[in-house]
Amino acid sequence: MRKKVLLKIFAGITAFLLILAVFFIANSFLGNPVSANIAKSKGQSYINDKYNHLSLEIKDVTYNLKDGSYLISVSSNNSIDTHFILSYRDGEIFRDGYEISVLSGMNTMDRFRDEYKKSLTPLVQVKTNDVTNLSVLPEKLTKYNLELDSAFDKTLVKNVEIIISCTGGTDAKHLSDVLKITYAVMKENGYEAKSFGITSEHESALTELRNIKPTHIENENLEKILQEAITNTEYDGITAFSKCQK
Repeated sequence: MRKKVLLKIFAGITAFLLILAVFFIANSFLGNPVSANIAKSKGQSYINDKYNHLSLEIKDVTYNLKDGSYLISVSSNNSIDTHFILSYRDGEIFRDGYEISVLSGMNTMDRFRDEYKKSLTPLVQVKTNDVTNLSVLPEKLTKYNLELDSAFDKTLVKNVEIIISCTGGTDAKHLSDVLKITYAVMKENGYEAKSFGITSEHESALTELRNIKPTHIENENLEKILQEAITNTEYDGITAFSKCQK
């Protein structure tokens, strides 16, 4: 009888320790609700004091495993481009993303970039089935002169890099053809870019080219230029990477 009682006690202690272990592991990865609520309260006080002229709301609070902080997502219901992150740790807001995300124009540029891609991609794909995706990358650490919440205007999206993902071949001729088609569609429809990159996969082969300028694409010897870059891994500022080339 005594043995059964001891076994029950031992089982109870083991179960409690397991639950405690799970709690500590979850707390390490996800934070805890109490701290999250404190972070939210601190964040609310912060935006009330600093941004009382804006209609801001806290949308979410998440735990940042890297540094043990809480990320407070703040946005406005009245402004599509007003959204940023506050970082909370040890009772204080130690990072405020309003200036770098909102005032810099980065949020507006990100929205423009998404619209640029959304509108350009189908135009290119009408001309060639080989293009599977277009990525639009704005310049980093740039203060964009864009008005907050302004309507999308493709003529304002200039200093970007277009990365073309395609299939159908990895040789210089195929890449040259895809670049020329994409560039022609862009010029015809009023899109601009500072530089281009292209990645193409075919069977087990892959070729990537970066830092292709509009002047390269306009050059009648584009195919030869790309071949030089592929052969030597760099030519006239264009960098290249290839593997399993057939």
